[in-house]
Amino acid sequence: MAQAVDCELYLYADDSCLLYTGNDVKVIESNLNKNFNSLCDWFVENKLSIHFGEDKTKSIIFGTKQKLKNVHQLDKCRGEIKIKQHTEVTYLGCILDCNLSGQDMAIKVLKKINSRLKFLYRKQDVLNASLKRLLCNVLIQPHFDYASQAWYPNLTKTLSRKLQCAQNKCIRFCLDLESRAHLDNRTFKKINWLPTSERVNQRICVSAFNFFNNSSPLYMSDIFTSCKLIQNTRNSAHRYKIPFRRTNNGQNALSYIGSKIWNSLSSDLKLSKNKNTFKHKMKHILTCLLYTSPSP
Repeated sequence: MAQAVDCELYLYADDSCLLYTGNDVKVIESNLNKNFNSLCDWFVENKLSIHFGEDKTKSIIFGTKQKLKNVHQLDKCRGEIKIKQHTEVTYLGCILDCNLSGQDMAIKVLKKINSRLKFLYRKQDVLNASLKRLLCNVLIQPHFDYASQAWYPNLTKTLSRKLQCAQNKCIRFCLDLESRAHLDNRTFKKINWLPTSERVNQRICVSAFNFFNNSSPLYMSDIFTSCKLIQNTRNSAHRYKIPFRRTNNGQNALSYIGSKIWNSLSSDLKLSKNKNTFKHKMKHILTCLLYTSPSP
């Protein structure tokens, strides 16, 4: 991550994202324009090009539905070229809508899963149980997982259920069950999969573990805050400060739910030797908890 004058500039390969946070729309508009044009000037000076096509350069303003209701279109331009404002953008394969609801990303994931599962069903005559499970892990599971810590927690119950139903279809395919066969917690243990919500919780905890061991990427350096930095006691050494969040969206953020779940874990689990050991232990705990909760 590079720092612009007032905005934050996130870079990944040839993708650039300019971000500014504020409460005053006019200030946001002014700072984005100033920094965007400064960035364009730098490109010109260094003999680099920037694509102003609608599919290449987009803008979006994030906020709650209530706050965005009265927000006008931000005027962002480079000379006579105006940058169109969108209600959703795709960044590094993840769809971000203006409310950060995760809805559009979930719909995209459902389409990908159903498409690939239909393909696998057409080939099932030449696939044994082991290959079915392997192909589902390779072709389908990554779509469930990709950036799920960010978009899954804010989903509506309806979309969460649809994602679980999609995973259930994959399980029936792998275990050669009837399309309406009931799945209980023993079925999940048999295939050694976690239900979607527990799988996301596992990934959230892995993010917290990486931060605890200083192996998180630089752009995640401000997600968690160790209580040791604040209280400096033995009990606080393995805990994170839970940030104050008023809204549901805020309480579904990685910084909040990640800290909350991490603090509930035992010190022995937090001090696992490496990430893989932690993942396996975490999976075992979540699998055991399935027996004390209703079937997905």
